Amino acid sequence: MKDIWTVFCFTLRDGLRKKAFIITTVVVLVVILIACALPGLLGGMDSPGEEPSPSDTAKTGLCFVADEQGVIPGAVEALAAAYPQIDFQPADAARLEDAKARVEQDKTVSAVEILPGTPVPQLTVYTHDFMSGIPSGDVARVLKEVYICQLLAQSGLPEQTAQAILAPMAAQSVMLGRMDLSGYVVGILLTMVIFFAVNYYGYGVAMSVASEKTSRVMETLVVSAKPSRILLGKCLAMGALGLLQLSLFLVTGGLGFALLVPDGFTIGGMPLALTAFTPVSALLVLLYFLLGYALYAMLNSVCGATVSRTEDLNAAMMPTVLITAVSFYAAYMTILIPGDSFKRVVTYIPFTSPFIMPFRLLNEAVPAGDIALSLLLLVAAIVLIASLSIRIYSASVLHYGRRLKLTDLMKLRT
Repeated sequence: MKDIWTVFCFTLRDGLRKKAFIITTVVVLVVILIACALPGLLGGMDSPGEEPSPSDTAKTGLCFVADEQGVIPGAVEALAAAYPQIDFQPADAARLEDAKARVEQDKTVSAVEILPGTPVPQLTVYTHDFMSGIPSGDVARVLKEVYICQLLAQSGLPEQTAQAILAPMAAQSVMLGRMDLSGYVVGILLTMVIFFAVNYYGYGVAMSVASEKTSRVMETLVVSAKPSRILLGKCLAMGALGLLQLSLFLVTGGLGFALLVPDGFTIGGMPLALTAFTPVSALLVLLYFLLGYALYAMLNSVCGATVSRTEDLNAAMMPTVLITAVSFYAAYMTILIPGDSFKRVVTYIPFTSPFIMPFRLLNEAVPAGDIALSLLLLVAAIVLIASLSIRIYSASVLHYGRRLKLTDLMKLRT
């Protein structure tokens, strides 16, 4: 136990001092704070029913409407009602030409020309550029409703009936399941974070082993501690380093959400909240993160032991990287294209369960049997791979020269 603790402390101190760790931590913390501050900086968080401020109703633009032939009577009034912040003024042909000249020079000025057409009128909207003025689609929607309402009235249809035909039907969605926007977004983010952590910290384990072999530090370590204890100490240290960094990210994100995100902030009309997290789900997500890291850390440590130069590490890690990528994308595709049968299979496979289960725990009621079986298979896989990894690591850790291949590793095991 003392040997494991010694290797653990040495590896942890070395990881904390690395510039890559410090720079990554600072950059991610800054990005988290900026993301939390964006909703307040961008605005647009008015609650339903809140009275608009004077700046909301002040005229911020001018638009000339030319309809010399009276194709759509009341066009100016309809547009003014739809866009109270814009000053709409009628214009004839001569004034329209002057308006076009103003539009070319001023972003706040626009013009609408209405001409007869079959079966509906033709509209031309003049704006300074694609980022200013009223979108032509919005103008067409407003004026088409007025035009159709007038046609219905001319046909003898009562005005109330015409308005009912054109009025949009109100509808609302009531979700009775556990999945909501916050849980869905957070679930996907957690899947990506676990994938990042498995790759980043797993690579750190492999690089640490390979670097010590290159510098001959491993020879000193092996003399003072068994290879199995060195392996466990390194994996635990990198896991603690990753947990410390991710905890810092989560605490900063939680504080930023509480202090910087305005109350009542919504995305697509849905409130942004962290109600998907419960004590049980948070504990299980943490457990899957730790077990997933342990599984892949064992594989990566062997990759570091099979090389004598750090330059060969990327090639040695290719099989592990491939397994990680395939497992992640299998889980991610299950999230995007849900299917009960495939979802259960991905849940049970030890390599994929750490990626899919955090999302499922936050967005659905996962049966206790699925959770228990998934964890049991994951722990069994860790024990099996750890035992194999320790044997291979012990035999190859002092190997120098060409990189060991799979056939060589199998011979070393025996």
